[in-house]
Amino acid sequence: MIDVPQQTLGPHPEDQALREEIARLRASLTAVLLQKDDLLLIQCKRIEAAYLRRFGALELKVYESWCECLRAKRRAKLIRAARNRREQADPVRIEAALDEELSVYRQELEDRFRRVAGVMEPKEGPGLSQRGAKELKELYRQAVKSLHPDLHPQADEEQSRQLQQAMRAYRSGDLETLRALCDCMPAAEREGESSLDQLRAEARRLRSSLRELNRQLEAIKAEYPFNARVYLEDDAKGREKEAQLQAQLQDLRARTARYGAEAERMLTPEEEEEG
Repeated sequence: MIDVPQQTLGPHPEDQALREEIARLRASLTAVLLQKDDLLLIQCKRIEAAYLRRFGALELKVYESWCECLRAKRRAKLIRAARNRREQADPVRIEAALDEELSVYRQELEDRFRRVAGVMEPKEGPGLSQRGAKELKELYRQAVKSLHPDLHPQADEEQSRQLQQAMRAYRSGDLETLRALCDCMPAAEREGESSLDQLRAEARRLRSSLRELNRQLEAIKAEYPFNARVYLEDDAKGREKEAQLQAQLQDLRARTARYGAEAERMLTPEEEEEG
């Protein structure tokens, strides 16, 4: 009897290719997630603080003047409407109506004032050494790799809570908290005995997540505050921005004065003709 060597079936040719692609996609996804968080939690905060320190007070004046101009315009319109109805305009009632109608703008003005005042106040905190900053980024990378739902769709509520804690620690430079969190994080899950269909589905999901995250990344770079860094990095553009704000301020003040003069004329009783 002739012994026939038994042949064992090797893995499907697509299996290894899919596993390698998934590993590359996860590495790319982790890198983009870190870049996005660095933009949102670190860079954009610093850019906005620097922008407000340079332009915030002037922008606040422009917005306040815009509110005053809008109020003066509405006041003149309400007085004109009363005159058209042949009624005596009641300044007290008009001002009360304007207070209610424009309250949202007053609240926004107060919010802007607090933001500007906040960046003007000196802030003290424990600074990180270069080595500490490097460790902070590495620990945060581990946290994202272990916990982020884009990498782990089955992440539970506890993992979501841990990720939020890690984000807060990264934003505030809290190295000790981030160390403690990483010590108790679950290890990154492995593919194990996933079927080809499961591997294909995972690769599709990761590709889709990577496309969406790259889209979000570009959107962040195109919007305030990140796009405001041009006024901080280019002194000529910074001076141009200040000149534009000053021009807006002067225009708004002039328009407010015109509306005020118009309202004053309408409130002044007309002199009776003689004869």
